Amino acid sequence: MGSLKIVFLSGGTGTPKLLQGINSLIDPQDITVIGNTGDDWRYYGLYVSPDIDSILFTLANLIDSTKWWGIHNDTFNMVKMLQNNLKEDVWFNLGDQDAGLCLFRTWLLNQGLSLTEATKQLANRLNIKSRILPMANQPIRTIIRTENEILHLQEYWVRHKGDLDVLNVFFEGDLSITTSEVITAIESADCIILGPSNPVSSLGPIVAISPIRNALRTSNAQKFAISPIIGNAALSGPTAKFLHAWNYETSPIAVVNLFHDFLDGILLHESDRNLERATQKLGVKALFGNIIIKTQTDAQQILNILLEEF
Repeated sequence: MGSLKIVFLSGGTGTPKLLQGINSLIDPQDITVIGNTGDDWRYYGLYVSPDIDSILFTLANLIDSTKWWGIHNDTFNMVKMLQNNLKEDVWFNLGDQDAGLCLFRTWLLNQGLSLTEATKQLANRLNIKSRILPMANQPIRTIIRTENEILHLQEYWVRHKGDLDVLNVFFEGDLSITTSEVITAIESADCIILGPSNPVSSLGPIVAISPIRNALRTSNAQKFAISPIIGNAALSGPTAKFLHAWNYETSPIAVVNLFHDFLDGILLHESDRNLERATQKLGVKALFGNIIIKTQTDAQQILNILLEEF
């Protein structure tokens, strides 16, 4: 297994949970993670990249695995100062150690490094052996249109706690450019895994970049998705609202429809065996197993199901 070159497409929660399982199964140096940057956010001048940071913290064994964001046992004194002493209306919760990493990233970017170069520096400093690649260096923002407002994803999900109805989800920025590192990783991969992240707001921005989607279509790698939906229930987050905004039902078949032009297979929950024929009609093989990740063992079992295809 160690000789397989595996690429993960990752958002900030589902796929990092899956990445818990890689070290005992796959040589970390054979892993590349392409992370969503549509959530990236400026916080009092600090460049915060929430999904990239969750990948960094997971692979560095720093992640707060109760929340799947931030650093385990982090403190929030900076936020308390802003809220209590400076009377700021702070709604984005950034831990003190987390802010330290974001401060260093911001400094690197201000020195003229690209986001890809800055991410490589952070991974090296955290002794991470796998490659972590932002999906692009240029800004791309995930935007949520509600009845009364147009909001950045962070505003919608964190400030408004996802309570607003969603009319549309779209991406702002130049979707015609990615990096040579991302294309090379896709072209040289043996296996590409779309993790169980939100298919609209986490994986959607990555595959909306035209050269990435084209590379996925032409890559000789086997490409698998892991459903973030069981039956008609999403496992977490605003997946259902976002799918409905794109006129899809909350169903694993929506994931297949979104990615079937390059997808070879999808791992569905054991209870969704009735969907096998529908996936086959779209040219996608259905695999079955437990897709709920609560432990590292769960993550390893999912990866084993996919690796058995080789």
